[in-house]
This record gives sequence, structure tokens and C-alpha cells, in this order.
Amino acid sequence: MDTQEQLDAVAVTGLTKRYGRRTVVDHVDLHIPAGSVTGLIGPNGAGKTTVMSMLLGLVRPTEGRGSVLAHDLREPTAYMSQVGALIESPAFYPNLSGRENLVHLCRLGGHDPSEIDGILDLVGLLGRESDAYGSYSLGMKQRLGIGAALLGDPRLVILDEPTNGVDPTGMRDIRAMVRRIADSGRTVLVSSHLLAELEHVCDHLIVLDQGGLRYQGTLAGLPATRDEVIVLRGRMAADEERLVQLLRSGGHVVEHTATGLAVAVGASDPAALAGDLNRTAADGGVNLVELHHRTESLEDRVLGLVGTGSRS
Repeated sequence: MDTQEQLDAVAVTGLTKRYGRRTVVDHVDLHIPAGSVTGLIGPNGAGKTTVMSMLLGLVRPTEGRGSVLAHDLREPTAYMSQVGALIESPAFYPNLSGRENLVHLCRLGGHDPSEIDGILDLVGLLGRESDAYGSYSLGMKQRLGIGAALLGDPRLVILDEPTNGVDPTGMRDIRAMVRRIADSGRTVLVSSHLLAELEHVCDHLIVLDQGGLRYQGTLAGLPATRDEVIVLRGRMAADEERLVQLLRSGGHVVEHTATGLAVAVGASDPAALAGDLNRTAADGGVNLVELHHRTESLEDRVLGLVGTGSRS
């Protein structure tokens, strides 16, 4: 085992899945740092669930080699006792309570039921653990599914779209829960097509599109798709024309956009540049109604990496 594999909870190369002539995942290399929250992102049909299923041994790879928790990817029985997962929607007995469902899973998996209270506390279901699963809201069902994935104290937790269909409050709670899981020393791999959700919780990102790897690394390392700019807007069209003259005479590159004038930040400090531009406008007698620093969201950057096509 090389040094990189020791640092990574998952280190695989050339991961591929074909169904007949259709390639669903195409020679993907994955490196998931131990102890991280890694986001697996991409449009519907990008191959996210298939990748997770291959790591879990639910789907056999057509090609690929590597390790999961220092065990051979091709021998999932060697590492699955250390992996917990929620793939797609959780399924429990509707007439049993949340606690009873977890007790049942403990018996099936040979886990210690004494850990259930701690898990219920972590996922925010203490006080509702005696209610029938069928009475739970969608968000509560997702919480119990995550709780089930934590049985047996796994080192790697894989969550497929855990916020799918959950209201904004539930999304926020699940985000915080995922972070707490990682802070307890586990590695978390979480997929989503809701790009803004991962921005708030992940420290490592994998972008898939049409079965191929488009990016892997930190969120800060995502390539920019447009220049960082300061946007200015005058009260009247004449103000903006005057402002263009003032800024260009000061050596600034100015572009007209749908939302106003844009001045590239470049190597400048954004706050200092904004202050300089504001003073230039004021000294020139130009009335500004808007001045702000426009940065790209995670969604902007990811959309710059993926196409519009998808594999179903």
C-alpha cells in the first residue's frame, strides 16, 4: 500500500461500470481523504449512485482497482463491516417505532443495541424514538436512515442524497448532522444535486458528469468560469456613461453587463478596489445606486464543468 492510500479512506483508479454497450461510469479515479466530508456532485444520471453502489459492493465494477479503508476494492466483504450507508430512500417497518427499527437492525447486524441512544441523540430523534416510523415526516425518516447507517460505529459513512425532498429547516439540520458525524472521526461521502447544500458542509469535492470525472479537490480549488468583478450601477444611463469615462481614464477595464458595469478585480484586494471605485464615482459627481463584489457560487463553478447531457 502506498502513502496516498494510507491517507485516503478511498483510493481507486479506473473505476468503470458498463451495462452492455452503455458506459455508466467511465474510468473514474477517486481519492477521498480520511476524516473529510467529501461531496459527490453532478446532475441526475451523472453516475453518483452507481459509484457509491460499487464502493459498497452492491454493483460489481467492470474495471478498476484500489482500496476502501485499506482493503481491496474487489473484496468488499473485507471492509463492509466498517462502512455504513444510506442509498436512496430509507425503508423501515412503518408500524414499528424508530427505536424498534434500530433494535431490529442491531439484531440482524450483530451490533450492540446500547449505542442506539447515542445515535438517536446525534440524529435529533430523542423524544420521538417511540413514535411509529409511519408517522414520521420525510425529514425524520431521513434522520432515522442516517442513524441506521451509524450502527456498528463505521469508519466510512456513505449518504446518497440525504436531503432529497426535505424542507429547508430539515436540510439545515441534516447538514449540521453530517458535520458532527465527520467531527466524531469518521469519513463521510455524501452525494447531492443541490449544489448549495454541499457548499456549506464539504471540505472536499468530486464532480461527475455523464459518468466521467470533471473535478476532484477542495472547494477553493474549483476553477473559476468568469472573472471576479466589482459591479457598479448608476442612477441614470448618463451616470453610467460618465462613470465609464472616469474609470477607464483611471486605467480600469470596464465592461457593460446586464446588471451594470463590471470592473475586474484581478490581483487587487476587492474591498480596497470597491472603495477606490466609490471615491472615483463620488469625486466625478456620479450617483451610484449599487456597488457590490460579485463572486461565483459553487453552483456557478460546477455548472461551468458539466454539460447538459446525462445518462439515465
